Amino acid sequence: MPNDAAEGVGTRTPTYQFDLYAEPALLDDVHRGYWDLKEAAPPVFWTPANGGHWVVTTAEGVIEVLRRHETFSSRYLSIPKNDQQPHMIPESLDPPEHRRYRQFLRPWFESKAVALLEPRIAEWTDRLIDAVADRRACEFVEAIASRLPVSVFMEMFGFPLNEFDEFRTLVVGFFDGQAPPEARQVLAMRIYGKITALIVARRSAPQDDMMSRLIATPFEDRFLSDDELRSIGFLMFVAGLDTVVNAMAFGMRHLAADAPLRQRMIDDPDAIPAVVEELLRRYAFVSVPRYVAQDTELLGTTLYAGDMIVAPLAMVGWDIQMNACPAAVDADRRPCKHAAFGSGIHTCLGIHLARLELITFYRHWFARIGHFTIHDAAPAGRTRGGSVYALDSLHLVWGDRP
Repeated sequence: MPNDAAEGVGTRTPTYQFDLYAEPALLDDVHRGYWDLKEAAPPVFWTPANGGHWVVTTAEGVIEVLRRHETFSSRYLSIPKNDQQPHMIPESLDPPEHRRYRQFLRPWFESKAVALLEPRIAEWTDRLIDAVADRRACEFVEAIASRLPVSVFMEMFGFPLNEFDEFRTLVVGFFDGQAPPEARQVLAMRIYGKITALIVARRSAPQDDMMSRLIATPFEDRFLSDDELRSIGFLMFVAGLDTVVNAMAFGMRHLAADAPLRQRMIDDPDAIPAVVEELLRRYAFVSVPRYVAQDTELLGTTLYAGDMIVAPLAMVGWDIQMNACPAAVDADRRPCKHAAFGSGIHTCLGIHLARLELITFYRHWFARIGHFTIHDAAPAGRTRGGSVYALDSLHLVWGDRP
């Protein structure tokens, strides 16, 4: 609820009660919860929850936070601010350091490099669909959404596939904002341990994977140190094992209730890339934390050096000035304006890989399975807020129900 008169040390105005981890509305349906927040809260507000931080609820404000990197720093990427947070190159860096590492990593994530992965992505997709097709039902998050992008990433980077379940558990736990900080720190150290073991293995026996190439490729006039490799690896680990999972789960939840759009994707597979963009716009799943590096104003509100701010990326695609009728999912929307992968210098490096995985999955799913709905007798999935939103389960059925 709003409170326009905050008092006492460390308070800010205007204030509005909001907990990005534990707000009941977010746990019930994270996108509906943020949509309601957009409608009810000030464009920029201070919440005392989680140590106190700002939240911005307009496209203009989100874009300004993402692009004014000299003021809104990536030095801290957690709410509350955590001096012990894992360092993630290049995400944790501001210019000019950020550009050096991003340019180094870019060749592995350009569209022409990612396109070479399409046959393998298709193989993984077919394998996972084959495993559930005859059952005519599945819990989608566990059976497919958590497995396709994670398997592709692990194989690409060089992690052992027989550790899939452990890797997925580590990432889900790490993004659980309601877990105690000490527990998340333990998980971070376990992730570092996995990355360190891979570095050691690839230094002694290089293979045809990204970690081997990172080790062997010169960075400027030297090679990356183990600390740099661990930092890059940590970012790739948490991003590669969680983000596309959530995009796929939220997209399929919408499609399960949208028969006309399903029919469109069945009848016209060429429409699938546009549907992917529209689903990303409507169900963007990241709220970006930033550190206020200097006193500033944002949409007329004074922010102070040392404050933290959260910019929900969905607010860009939901802005009526950006997209007419933003609540609707419209496969014919042109242009489809959104910031699901960020904006500015920190736009997600994996944007082309994510799109390829989503497009490939939908093409194969609709060619093989066709229509599907949510299992009406199964428990409804719960959503997760925090910096990366998630859906914990999605029970689907198709054909003649078992």
